Amino acid sequence: MHYALVLLALGALLALHELGHLVAARLLGVKVPRFVFGFGPPLVSFQLWGTQYVLAAVPLGATAHVQGMNPHRADAAEAGGFRVLGPLRRMLIILAGPLANYVLALGILIALYTSGTHVVVPLTVGTVQPGSEAARAQLLPGDRIVSVSGQPLGSWSEFVEKVAAAPGRPLELGVERQGEKRMVQVRPRPDERGAGRIGVSQQYVYRAHGTGEALGHAFAHTGSVAAEGMSMLARLVRGPERAGAVGPGALMRQESSDAASSGMDSLLRALVAASVALALLTMLPVPGLDGGRVVLLMVEAASGRRLPPRVETVAQTVGFFGIAAAIVVMAGAEIRRALPERPAPAPATGSTPSAPSGAPAPAAAPPDAGTLPGGMGAPDASTPASATRSPP
Repeated sequence: MHYALVLLALGALLALHELGHLVAARLLGVKVPRFVFGFGPPLVSFQLWGTQYVLAAVPLGATAHVQGMNPHRADAAEAGGFRVLGPLRRMLIILAGPLANYVLALGILIALYTSGTHVVVPLTVGTVQPGSEAARAQLLPGDRIVSVSGQPLGSWSEFVEKVAAAPGRPLELGVERQGEKRMVQVRPRPDERGAGRIGVSQQYVYRAHGTGEALGHAFAHTGSVAAEGMSMLARLVRGPERAGAVGPGALMRQESSDAASSGMDSLLRALVAASVALALLTMLPVPGLDGGRVVLLMVEAASGRRLPPRVETVAQTVGFFGIAAAIVVMAGAEIRRALPERPAPAPATGSTPSAPSGAPAPAAAPPDAGTLPGGMGAPDASTPASATRSPP
């Protein structure tokens, strides 16, 4: 059920993105003859302020048909079109889509912080799963984790990454408990995707904030989400061997599952993370995305000459195929990660010499010290999950 909620939420965020383009275009005097919610056969249509609004059969996403956005249409050079504006005004129309997603995220966070929500206690353990590696190491709620293998930590997400990257390998954690420092040894257990887990979640406290403080927390929260998104993107660009055991699809499944199990607070946090991620993704300087259009307009503004429509079309086409290829590669990586590993082939009969008659059988090989039974279960639903972090 929560997968359907995720799809509907993503469709609503895409529609808001296109509404941002529509509002900015209308404010700058550009005509928007048609706006379509969803795709497929039209169900409902009505006219409002010179724009025909259409509700399609599948309510996912939206499309704003801004006049002149397509340079090859006959009305591209007419008055009231996109292309008759200067490059700076066209940039404003393009930037209005990502800005709408970011403003929504800020609005949700300000409402959460002012009405009261769970806020994170930095680098502090909130829950310890019974029988986990953290429980065996005698970690307790309230412990503050300050280092991993001698390296100081800056954030909980950094701690999660270090634990996830060391399944079956010993790690030394620097812990502060009631002002006293101590060192504990843990050996992360691999979960079903091979990422290390020790069975702890981050601590949250419930608190209401004033308007000014809520605004500051909202900006910090969106900045943290954007920074972690850029970090994940950098790992993916460096290659799958450095992207970690958890890909973007796994993180999306984790977030949607946590949001569905932990109530409205976490659902709104997940919506904030998705909205910021959408704004960030569309602003990448890749042709075919809003960021790529902004780069082309910056080139036009710097040169003082309008780019030929053919150049813009070729750039957008190349960018589109590049994005499609990246999606196929990531989807393939997710599918390979989800498939069970093939067992090693059995040795051929007679390939190993048998022991002489009457000789004692060879002793069984001892179990691998790095292999531990079991794995991490689902996070405690009573503790809200962060919108951008999974428990290690």
